[in-house]
Amino acid sequence: MQSVPSTGAVANPARGSAAAMDSWHNSLAENKLPSAGCFKAVYPSAVWQRIGCVVPPRIWFPMPRSRHPKLGQTVGDGNDFTADVTPHVISMAIGAFPQVKGVTSVQSGGRTDAYSLQLNSNFFTTAACGSLSDCVGWSQFVYENPPGASQGSLFIQDWLVATNPSGFSNCPPGKGWENLGIGCVQNSPFGVNLPNVNVTDLGDIIETGNADSSGDSIYMSVGTTEYGMKNVQGDGITDLSEHWQGAEFNILGDGGGDQANFNSGSKITVSIQADDGVKKKPACPANSGTTGETNNLFFVKGPAKAPKLRYPSIEFTMASQAKGKATCATAKGK
Repeated sequence: MQSVPSTGAVANPARGSAAAMDSWHNSLAENKLPSAGCFKAVYPSAVWQRIGCVVPPRIWFPMPRSRHPKLGQTVGDGNDFTADVTPHVISMAIGAFPQVKGVTSVQSGGRTDAYSLQLNSNFFTTAACGSLSDCVGWSQFVYENPPGASQGSLFIQDWLVATNPSGFSNCPPGKGWENLGIGCVQNSPFGVNLPNVNVTDLGDIIETGNADSSGDSIYMSVGTTEYGMKNVQGDGITDLSEHWQGAEFNILGDGGGDQANFNSGSKITVSIQADDGVKKKPACPANSGTTGETNNLFFVKGPAKAPKLRYPSIEFTMASQAKGKATCATAKGK
């Protein structure tokens, strides 16, 4: 789906060279999903093949409970770096882990190998709120990796978030919303099952979210296979394609505000690209995350310089041991 951040590793011959994989992802990006539904492509083919869809799991990934005064432990619950392109609008965002060191295990809610990957939007004003006051929209592109299962789930979760502590007493009628008090939520009608991804393989993952007036899409690449799902509903769910200006991506707990707990010695660098049609560097504000899930890592000193990728991007690093001042590097697009 995009330029792949370089890890400096020798390419697996089955995957092709880094340049060949980069070309493959770009071809898939240009050859968008042909219609609503679920699809798969296997390297080196850039042709989408329709596959069966599933119903997404009823797991909610709510907004933060609080805001943190400074970066530190714990990552998440509003405490995160994001790629901010304001005043421009993002059509596609891409999350990856270009450097993963020392990661051998993760637990969420006491469950081994449970985690979520979340590519989240900023909060924004949306007509979808209807007559609700103190209401903003929010969209999440989610991969949920459950424990003890052979398959994970790739889907989109949309929210109407209550900005007033009293929450909502109801939701817009006839629109598929479920009222959780703190907000109204609905999953995409479709989801894609894919093989569970061991946390030791984070470096092989690329997650992509696309916002379009004809329907939002989510993609995930695991090695030489790319999975994709286009929402059957139009963009009228939250009008994300008109308002997406900030993108958060991270590995976090498996829903419900859970925390992903990594082993000691873990160190992960996060890359976020944001296609806003403009090549200049994005901003990288701290404490601008939007999800309520967390992990147990510290923000630490990251790369001195972010690599120049296809789209404007940011890079930052998290580790199990606090060391140095937390930094975030930015780069303009090619």
